[in-house]
Amino acid sequence: MELEFLLIDVFTDRPFGGSRLYLFPDGERVPTRAMQNLAMELGSGETAFIVPDPEGASSRSGLRVFTPAAEIPFGGHSVLGATFALDHLGRRGTVTGEPDVPFTWELEAGRYQVTTRNEPDGVTYSLQQDDPVFMGQYFHRSKVARTLGISEDEIAITGLPCEIISTGLPIHIVPLGSLEAMAAINLRRRDADTIARDLGFGDLFVFTCETVGEDATVHCRMFAPHFGIPEDAASGAATGALVAYLVKHRLVKHGSSVRVISEQGLELGRPSRIVADAEIRGGQARNIQVGGQCVMVGSGCINIP
Repeated sequence: MELEFLLIDVFTDRPFGGSRLYLFPDGERVPTRAMQNLAMELGSGETAFIVPDPEGASSRSGLRVFTPAAEIPFGGHSVLGATFALDHLGRRGTVTGEPDVPFTWELEAGRYQVTTRNEPDGVTYSLQQDDPVFMGQYFHRSKVARTLGISEDEIAITGLPCEIISTGLPIHIVPLGSLEAMAAINLRRRDADTIARDLGFGDLFVFTCETVGEDATVHCRMFAPHFGIPEDAASGAATGALVAYLVKHRLVKHGSSVRVISEQGLELGRPSRIVADAEIRGGQARNIQVGGQCVMVGSGCINIP
């Protein structure tokens, strides 16, 4: 079986930035075991497979997302990259960049809608995420600090909690006080395992309000060793949860709406820019949309015996 794949960089406007995505446009031909083997072989943070809508709808399709270690119910940059791929291949009945054109993806976690906007700096794909679910705080700050290989003071100085929030996937958000502390992170997998025994997962989304770029709101790093991803260069699902965290703890100014710009991937040499917009209702973020640009890097074929 010969399979076509596309290599797409998501949350960036230039090649070799953002998160790398391998996308198989004709995923219905691939058995589940082969999907996982391909994800492991390619080694990207996410590998996705487009499968047809069972009802044949032209504005909806299925998507399965795999990390090198497991299938996951939701993947932000996979959803955006897959929509970009449909436009690149001419498989969507819309004009790329036409404003507010929705496309719906059916994932294990539910249905997610992507809109396309033609902005001055390029075409932006935005994903509608679930309203946030606040799943509780993690009070073992010393375990988090050991896992990151930093002093516990770097977390304590913020006066903020480590907290688990979901806008589609549970995300463990960790605040740090400075860019210097972010640069000093040296993840310790064994200590991450101790957090995993407490929470069921040991992955960490770390942020600081100190930034490199003048237009950025936050500087972020994502560590997902239990999904086979030592560090992710851009994290769409996590950014939605972070917006909810920032609003809840009054770290961003807002009126009836808020925009958060996240810089990520700088430590990996793969700079990314993620733009998130949300409505504010009852002091909480709602209708969270996370987006960015996409770049086609290459394509090819893989032969499966």
